[in-house]
Amino acid sequence: MAVASLRWRFHADAVRDTPEQQGVFTLWDASDCVYIGHTPWNTTLRDRLRAYLELQEQGLIAASHFTWEATPTPKTREGDLLQVYLDKHGSLPRYNHADSPLRAAENCVTDLRARG
Repeated sequence: MAVASLRWRFHADAVRDTPEQQGVFTLWDASDCVYIGHTPWNTTLRDRLRAYLELQEQGLIAASHFTWEATPTPKTREGDLLQVYLDKHGSLPRYNHADSPLRAAENCVTDLRARG
């Protein structure tokens, strides 16, 4: 069960062409899946990928490509994809671990929204 889009180079032009819809996405480092994520209720695929592109530009993560899939139930779909990955590989993708830079960045954004 893979995210249903072509694999796009992870750079600003491709992210700019990503739809402003809810969905799930996968970040790849060459042929390795390094992150499976979803859009929270108040963001779009483009918003989320743009934020991760900034983390890459800061040298916090490494990704070469991305895929995406629009869905009305992004969190559920993310869970399905993570379970398939876990069943196949025996562990989560590199940046889905609790101590990854992506998880820390997500927690900061969530904390700021809660305070706002």
